[in-house]
Amino acid sequence: MTRFQTLMAAATAAFLSFPAFAHDGVRITEAYARSMGGVGASGAIFFLMENHAMEDDRLIAVASDVAQKVELHTHKAGDDGVMQMMHVPEGFPIAAMESHALERGGDHVMLMGLTRDLKDGDVITLTLTFERTGDQVIEVPVDNARKPGAKAHDMGAMGGTADGTMPKGHNMGAMDGTMHKGHNMAAMPDTSGLSDSDAVIATLKAQFDTPENPLTVDPVVVDGDHALASWAQGDKGGRALLERRDGVWQVILCGGPDLRMPAFLAQHGVTAAETLSQMFNAAEDGLGAEKVALSSSFEGVVMITEPASE
Repeated sequence: MTRFQTLMAAATAAFLSFPAFAHDGVRITEAYARSMGGVGASGAIFFLMENHAMEDDRLIAVASDVAQKVELHTHKAGDDGVMQMMHVPEGFPIAAMESHALERGGDHVMLMGLTRDLKDGDVITLTLTFERTGDQVIEVPVDNARKPGAKAHDMGAMGGTADGTMPKGHNMGAMDGTMHKGHNMAAMPDTSGLSDSDAVIATLKAQFDTPENPLTVDPVVVDGDHALASWAQGDKGGRALLERRDGVWQVILCGGPDLRMPAFLAQHGVTAAETLSQMFNAAEDGLGAEKVALSSSFEGVVMITEPASE
């Protein structure tokens, strides 16, 4: 074989092997990550998977050194109507020549116990394991400002979940940003030097307040490492349960009437549920029946962050 023939054979082999990856595998696009705080907090990764093969495939595992635990999760309404985030050990199928979106409010990669702060512009290395095509390593940019459905660098605000979901029948106006069990993806404000009540207000406003739909928060009641707050945004209202972790307040869930009930609070990790409920209900009742009714108008419960005490 001449040198020319050898080079041509090598080039042909390389050309023939390339489509197996580019056209006969899973292509990942629109990947981005969001975090809900610093070290020890949670985060999530979203992207679009496109299966260019003539055979079905399945994403069965994920791995990264950015968190202590990295899993495939999804949302599902429980028997009580509460939107729950749960582990999907069997993974996510991708039909042949079809796509599957990992997006806020649905399937996603869950990061639990971050090993470092994730700031806008940081890059996460993520290994995806597919049942048919094996491992694929991707680089995922952190984009905490992105709103549900937006492209990279599209900025936005309390109208959905940390993954974009909404409680049934309740469009939270600009409460458009992000909620969901295991993640509140808005950037955490610096609350050092603030009282607990002011820190709770700052945390809620940092996540959900916008110039077009300003958020008001009143009352705020704090007992130990848990807090309850009533919020209003336009003609919408509701209540929020927060928990302090490593000195930082994080939103656990948003809801309506349920958050006035001690049993519900205890179910979601509040150790002194009876005391917190009594203090909060008295404070809210003191603002009048109209305020109580507005806060109770929130339908359902949106889980944002898994309580550390659960």
